[in-house]
Formats: sequence, C-alpha cells, structure tokens
Amino acid sequence: MSAPAMATRAARALRGRAQLSDRLAVTADWIASHQRSDGALPSFRRRRMDPWDHVQSAMALAAMGRIDAARAAYRYSGSSQHPNGAWPAASNQHGVIDATQESNHAAYLATGLWHFYRVTGEVDLLAELWPALERAVGFVLQLQDDSGVIYWATDGDGIPWPAPLLAGCSSIYGSLGCAVRIAARLGQPRERWQSARTKLGQALRQDQNRFVLAAVPEPPGRYAMDWYYPVLGGALRGEAGRRRLIDGHGEFIDEGTGCRCVRDRAWYTVAETCELVIALALSGLREQAQALFDWTASLRCEDGGYWMGITYPNQLCWPPERPSWTAATVILAAHVLAAEPATSGLFESLADL
Repeated sequence: MSAPAMATRAARALRGRAQLSDRLAVTADWIASHQRSDGALPSFRRRRMDPWDHVQSAMALAAMGRIDAARAAYRYSGSSQHPNGAWPAASNQHGVIDATQESNHAAYLATGLWHFYRVTGEVDLLAELWPALERAVGFVLQLQDDSGVIYWATDGDGIPWPAPLLAGCSSIYGSLGCAVRIAARLGQPRERWQSARTKLGQALRQDQNRFVLAAVPEPPGRYAMDWYYPVLGGALRGEAGRRRLIDGHGEFIDEGTGCRCVRDRAWYTVAETCELVIALALSGLREQAQALFDWTASLRCEDGGYWMGITYPNQLCWPPERPSWTAATVILAAHVLAAEPATSGLFESLADL
C-alpha cells in the first residue's frame, strides 16, 4: 500500500474512532437521564429496575467518566440492600415487584465496585461499601453446595431454589474474583471467598451437567447466555474458550446479524450481542467481535438509546423497549474492543487468581 493510501486509511480510522466516542458520550448521557434522585438506575425511566442491570448501567457511566452518577448508584445499592445481603429481583420507586433474591445479582456488586476502583483509583467507596459487599458475598456463598455450584435464588420467604444456572454461576465466578481483589486491597483477605471461587470454577470447567441451562423447563442450550457466559465470566479462556465460542457460532449467529437471544427464534438482541463481543475479543476473535459490534449500530436511536432487539426477516424492533442496561452493555463492549485499560483489563482479569 502506498504512503498516501496508508495516510488516508489512518485518517478514516481516526475519524471513525472520534465519531464512536461522540456517540458513546450521547449514550452515556441517555443512561444518566434514567437515574433517580436516590441514585437508582432503573431499566426504564420511572419504572422497573433490578440490581444486576443497575450495576451494569453504573459501570458504563463510570467508564464514560460520569463518576458522581456511578458513585451515587453504588451508594444506592448499599442503602437498598436487605439485611441478608441480597436485593429483590425487581422493584420500582413504590416497592418490590418480584421478591425473588438472585445469587448472581448479589455477587455483581463486587464487579461494579472493582470496575469503579479501576476507573478512579479511589479506595474510599470500596471501604464505604465493604460491609454491603461482605453481606452480599455471604448471601451468595450460603447457596453453594458441596460440589461447588451455587444455587440460583431464594424466594420471598428465603427458601432456596436448589438448582444452579450455568450463566448465573459463570457471572458469579467473575464477581467472586473481583470480591477477592477488593478484600485484598482493603487489607481484609477472605480465603473462604477464594476457595469457594476455586470450587465453582472447577465445576464450571469439569462438570457442566451439574447446571440447569437457562431455566426449567427450557430445552438445554436454548439461550445464548449459556453458550458464551463461561467465557465472559472467566471460567473458560484460552483455547478452551475459543473452541467453545467457535463451536457454538452456527447455533446463534447468522451472516449479517447480531446474536440470537434464543437458538430457535430469529430474534437478535443488542445486549447479548455485546456480551458476546466482549467474550470474542477476550478470546482473540476480534474480527468476529468487531463485525457483531458494528451490527448494533443499526438499532441505535438518535438520543443514544438502543432498541432491545429485532426480529428477522420482518425487521421488527421487539419488544418496543429500550433498556438502559442494553445501552450500557454497548459502552462496555466498545471499551473492550478499544482495549481501554480499566474496562478491558477488568474483563481480562476475571480469569485470573
């Protein structure tokens, strides 16, 4: 390639990155516009929120430099936590919608807090929310059985549902790694957390038959999350992770589309696509990751929000909803693709320890 051609290509790449940065800034503002005065980040303005999606949105805000908004979100997590260390699966400003308490929801606070620390270098928030994190991890680990798996949830009366979800446990695996790091940073090492994570990782790598895929009575492997989450959460990386993603590609990906949410329906969702983008990028499959990320631009709205998903071949945006956490996952995927140190390094480190 000639020198002028190389210069032209470089200039186009720079313009493309600048345009993406501008779009992400608008998306961050759009997410921030959902935040309530108490710090909560509902999935939809003045409507439902759940604790996992709330943390996902807070991570995106921190990644984009909206530090005060992210800090307020994490403080809301601390103030709204139940005494047992968990949160209701769904609530709004008027009260609880779904009293189920999910283990992966409780664990995800650790991921958000460690990401906030990686972005800001601030220890104060870690120390402030350390009691909430201890309670959250305590709730999670009381649902771990002798095989290492962690049950999905308890009901409103505190009774466990004695089955572990593959995607949920994969998320918990990554979150426990973040919790261990926070404990070490605060000079409060928790060996039990590390040993629990080690046992969970062994189960994820060696005995996936122990896990319920998605939810009973769904057919095994129907949901894309069960395919890529062991890689995203860090339990499978390297060649094992690459092979898993390559082997499942044909089940959930069609040429020129994003990722199917479920194997048997031509419904392609932005959040699942962007989580898959992160998993692919971490596995060295960056070309495939970039192609999928580029597809998500087709579902972006001018105000910075994203439609949840689209059906083919009729190309109907369905459901007609634009969750804040969907837009947040776009931001996180973009930062991983750009190898931005705080966010990309966070996801890379989930496989460590």
